[in-house]
Amino acid sequence: MSRDVTRTCGSCTACCDGWLQIEVRGHKVRKGQPCPFSIAHRCSIYPERPQHPCREFVCGWLVASSPLPDWMRPDQSSMIMLAANFFWRGLPVDVVVPVGEQPKKKALDWLTRFCAENRRLLVYQIGDEWFAFGPPMFQTDIASRLARGETPWGD
Repeated sequence: MSRDVTRTCGSCTACCDGWLQIEVRGHKVRKGQPCPFSIAHRCSIYPERPQHPCREFVCGWLVASSPLPDWMRPDQSSMIMLAANFFWRGLPVDVVVPVGEQPKKKALDWLTRFCAENRRLLVYQIGDEWFAFGPPMFQTDIASRLARGETPWGD
């Protein structure tokens, strides 16, 4: 499903609102601690924002090839889909971080259906717990990574 119109963030600042664990100019952005430079759904340092993590961040909803429908913008779906950046046994793995405690059920249901139909794997978070969607071996591998204290996607 390709789009003719380039998407923009608009009033969505989910990536800056404390749902991703990042650090901006020495300020830790964590759950409950949004970026201090995000003011009224705008970045107050946008022209001078740092390369890492701000300019390097890729929102899976914004990318030109995103299959996500418009209604799945992070602030509307309660999930940030990170652009697929790793593979498991040759299959792409999508990673979803919630905006709030968990993604909206409609969004997560849509995404798991999409992943099943397109042979994509999914790692998503609800609260502080990670879940894997895909074949049993993938789920076991992700659980093993987590048990070792690693990130679900390996580093």
